[in-house]
Amino acid sequence: MWQKLQPYRSSIILLSALLIGGAIGIVLPEFALSLKPIGQVFLNLLFMIIVPLVAISVTSSIARMTDLRKLGIILITLFMVSIAMAIIPAVSIVGLALAFDPAQGVVLDLHQQVEASSGNMDFVGLLTTNDFVGLLSKSNILALIIMSVIAGIAIGQSGKDGEKVSAMLDSLNTVIMKIISILMVAAPVGLAAYFASTMASQDTELLSTFARAIGLFFVAAFFYFTVGSTIYAWLGGGVGGVTQFWKNAVDPSVTALGTSSSLATLPVNIRAANKMGIKEEIADICLPLLVNLNKGGASMTTALKIVFIYSILGLDFSADVFALTVLISVLSAFIISGVPGGAFLGEIFIVTTLGLPIEVIPILVIIGAVTDAPATLINVIHDLNATQIIERINGKRYKSETIIE
Repeated sequence: MWQKLQPYRSSIILLSALLIGGAIGIVLPEFALSLKPIGQVFLNLLFMIIVPLVAISVTSSIARMTDLRKLGIILITLFMVSIAMAIIPAVSIVGLALAFDPAQGVVLDLHQQVEASSGNMDFVGLLTTNDFVGLLSKSNILALIIMSVIAGIAIGQSGKDGEKVSAMLDSLNTVIMKIISILMVAAPVGLAAYFASTMASQDTELLSTFARAIGLFFVAAFFYFTVGSTIYAWLGGGVGGVTQFWKNAVDPSVTALGTSSSLATLPVNIRAANKMGIKEEIADICLPLLVNLNKGGASMTTALKIVFIYSILGLDFSADVFALTVLISVLSAFIISGVPGGAFLGEIFIVTTLGLPIEVIPILVIIGAVTDAPATLINVIHDLNATQIIERINGKRYKSETIIE
């Protein structure tokens, strides 16, 4: 039994720790409040590493990708399809969450001003900073990501000198990931302590909002997996594409749920693509890149987190916030989720970009951990759909009568 649960080991430990922390906050509120410094130390350690993590990981990833620029239209198509398949689930879950408010009037009282995260957004300030030093602040993560992407492209286009820099960045990235792995040893204790202090002053009814939000996600994920995949398969190959997709989608789906890892499912996905009749050169190029770039499930989870937090904080979800939510969701799917070992990067990205109180980070972690399996399923299965669409754009047409054993 434990063997089957092994892929979810870290999520189970983290969720168990947060549940224990929440229980302590409700039963022993005074003791729970005294635990807040422990959680604060852990979060501060993460905040201290976030800037080098983003700068080095994103830059090195983009620098490696631009080695494939000679593939031209295929790579451009891949990027455009990935962006579209991140926007669609993000917008859909936002609309669903706004229509069926998971908070249902329950408000999280954090005793601090959070109005700065609502109202009109300064997009110039979010996307850029007027000084290089500004890039070294966690408050300017969005600007740092943009500059890291530009730097990665420049490195990839700098020939042998760029290769030397890229190799150095890969080595630095290995060190950064090791630092993250060391910090994550303390994650269950640190987050449990912080969540305990947060729950100490809250109404127990807050817990029911988690169930509503997660239930909403599971319903949306099931619909997007079945109906969305069918539509994408039709776009990729018509009726024959739909037939071949569902005929071969079971193995990667089961593997994704069993491993909760897009990377671990990659060999199964490639095998399924071959059985579907997708050209080997297309599958071999697209699927390894889509593992990091095409993460509609991650985009959906990120969008839900933002709507949920705004709802329980009683903040106005304005048009500006909606636009920023879609942008953050796309970046989470397109770049952040592709950063190996970037633990809690998505949660920190949401909090720092939107100016939200850091007390909400454990809440975001709970939603992310519980929705990880269905989100991974969507990520994996839509990699196959994206490959179908990319191949069709580049000239392939399915025939309804085609049968591939």
